[in-house]
Amino acid sequence: MSSDGFGSLTTGGFFVEQAGRFIPTDAAGGYWRANTLSGRLVGGLLGLALERAHGGPDLTPARFCVDLIKMAPKAPLSVATQVIRQGRRLLLAEAQLIADGDVVARASCLYLRQSENPEPPTSQSPDWKVPRPHDLPPSPDASHWEIRPIPAAARDPAEAPRRGAAPATGGATSANPPVLGPMSPFEARQAWVRESRPLIEGLAHTPFTRVALAADFASPMAHSSPDSIDFVNCDFTVYLHRLPATEWLGFDMVRHHSTGGVAVGECWLHDEQGPLGTINIAAVVQRQA
Repeated sequence: MSSDGFGSLTTGGFFVEQAGRFIPTDAAGGYWRANTLSGRLVGGLLGLALERAHGGPDLTPARFCVDLIKMAPKAPLSVATQVIRQGRRLLLAEAQLIADGDVVARASCLYLRQSENPEPPTSQSPDWKVPRPHDLPPSPDASHWEIRPIPAAARDPAEAPRRGAAPATGGATSANPPVLGPMSPFEARQAWVRESRPLIEGLAHTPFTRVALAADFASPMAHSSPDSIDFVNCDFTVYLHRLPATEWLGFDMVRHHSTGGVAVGECWLHDEQGPLGTINIAAVVQRQA
């Protein structure tokens, strides 16, 4: 297997590409239901197809929005894309993920053409102050991704007001097992994440496919209790002002709100050089089938 230039591990891919279709491998199982795909693999395929068809070196994918219409089957898939609008400064494209003639997910990507920041520059929000991934212990299981949680003690005390107090817990109330492993508590939930296998067998990650594949991770980050994950996300929207320059992506869980079984969450996204953007997700209560 080849490396993507960042020096990451590369093992068997989640899909094999054959004659314009993506064939799931044994590694491509979903969490919620047998013989389905996880939302992150859906996002990865849609992002890959959009980048191949419409991306460019001077275009930033400033908004990438994925609608998870139904649980995608673990079956051969194809992706169809089209341009909605193309102008001098922007390009809007959409994609559909198709299984046996049925649209199971869709995405749109708003590309903005790069230029120069204005002078004098607008003040930038500060970067987070956390240990780098190589200063943290490796995760015990890197079969699908590698997670390095950031200890609560490393949290910047100045961040406490925007996060609020930790929710009260009374033990597990759901049969759904957690998907993240040991994490810091709600009020200090931060982690570095790195892909441990390629999306497509033999194909190196690009900076954008890394984001498209990892973005769904924001849902368990934002919607997990200390004991379980009780919400399944129905979408995710990524806003980027630049693409990552390193293989590790940093997730900073900012907020979770839920009422009547409907939840919204938000994570801020970083790489080792600084902020990249944000990820927002909507979710509903779900029991694992």
